[in-house]
Amino acid sequence: MRRILGISLLTALVLAGCNSAGCLDNGSTLPLAKFYSSATAAAVAIDSLQIQGIGAPGDSILVQAGSATSQAYMPLRPDQPSTSWVFSYKQGILANPAFNDTLTFTYQTIPYFASEECGAMYIYRIESLTHTTHLIDSVLLTDQLFTNVEAERIKIYFRTAQEEPSR
Repeated sequence: MRRILGISLLTALVLAGCNSAGCLDNGSTLPLAKFYSSATAAAVAIDSLQIQGIGAPGDSILVQAGSATSQAYMPLRPDQPSTSWVFSYKQGILANPAFNDTLTFTYQTIPYFASEECGAMYIYRIESLTHTTHLIDSVLLTDQLFTNVEAERIKIYFRTAQEEPSR
């Protein structure tokens, strides 16, 4: 038993000494937005939603309409003081640009040196957040500082249809 324990300990030390995994941290700051009903505060999946950048190179599409989505990663532009996203609804009578919502973040970009293995990255200090209120009721930030830690940073509350109470 003592011999097996000694061999196991020696093997663990050798393997630990040869570990060159490098950076295990997330190297990108991608704030996660999750979607909720403004009526119930329950998590919801929004059907036929498209989220697209405004003024971004190629006006990048984050979420393509076609299936229900309950969250989205909302990258910010490090070379600009603000980033805007348009929320388009591609279903029925909501498929009208008059119902589109816009979400704009204004922020300070802060270069951050994580470590020799991980290198540099950006973190963002949110200074303001504005949004239109066609189908988005409200937006809540869970933290003013967006870092590379993967966590829900943005809660978007949508107006959702609710059934009428029974009489």
